[in-house]
Amino acid sequence: MYMSSKGSKKAPCACSGNDHEAKGETACGCMKDKPATGVDDKILQVVKAPGIYRDRRPVRGEVVTVIDVTFSSSGIDLVESWSRAVSRGEIHEIMVWNPLGEGDDAAAVAFIEITQGGNIVNGDEVKVDGEAIGNLVGFDYNHMPNHMNVVVETRSLALPLKLGSVFEFTPNPMLPFLDEKDCC
Repeated sequence: MYMSSKGSKKAPCACSGNDHEAKGETACGCMKDKPATGVDDKILQVVKAPGIYRDRRPVRGEVVTVIDVTFSSSGIDLVESWSRAVSRGEIHEIMVWNPLGEGDDAAAVAFIEITQGGNIVNGDEVKVDGEAIGNLVGFDYNHMPNHMNVVVETRSLALPLKLGSVFEFTPNPMLPFLDEKDCC
């Protein structure tokens, strides 16, 4: 971590310590023939989840560490997966991303301990202490095997977090899902 000339805490690019170059990858294996834009740093290659899950319970996690660092989303490298199983007791990092933000458009905000395990899926509504903050957009394995980064799209990088705050990932039936034939 280093201090910018404005005095804010920032992290170096997670990919190489230098400017992250677009890899030209597409979001999903089924989209190999579609051109990747790879130009706009504000666009993460989000994988949409197909509507294959008939029913799921919410997943909950308690904040065990509050983090205060902002950075460019170009350092986030989402994996080509639309869901992850998380077990009770696991610790994962929560990153938030605001594609409409100026300057730094991402932040690491917390480590959570999973208190109710299950399956989290891209598009899930994410709440903190019962208040909706955004939707799950993917997973970054930059810090594996230590922990997974769980990336949430939000309207603000500033969240009112404290030790013990509860994150909840709830299935969101209102989001459009790809048909199974359209993906992977």
